Amino acid sequence: DFLEESGLRYDERLIIGEDYILLASALARGGKCVVEPTTGYVYHIRTGSISRVLELHHVQAMLGADAAFASTYSNSIEGKAQAAFLRRGRSLRRAASFLSLVQHIKARSPLKAIWTALSDPAAVRHMSMPIAVRLRRVAA
Repeated sequence: DFLEESGLRYDERLIIGEDYILLASALARGGKCVVEPTTGYVYHIRTGSISRVLELHHVQAMLGADAAFASTYSNSIEGKAQAAFLRRGRSLRRAASFLSLVQHIKARSPLKAIWTALSDPAAVRHMSMPIAVRLRRVAA
């Protein structure tokens, strides 16, 4: 009822992150969130699933949705909620930098890769993830 009365719906243009924006919008409009401690379903990530591989355009879409959320609800969130929203933004920007870095490496564009690494050194720290995956494959 609350979602209907508030006119809130999933943003079907978002492939990833639509649930976050819906929940954040509901909370910003005064909705309440109750956490159910029991498992309602088991989530599986399958090969080929969009949840399995995060791509730069997904992160860019989430950043755009967050910007729209901020312009709509900037006066509605404060304190811990505001801090969490800002952390999410930093995390998404780091993810975008990391994914750009990986794209530049795959495209054999060393100057672009170096520029990305210098622009956001945190992106380099995330390189340990794909390196670890490759090492596990070699060891198997």
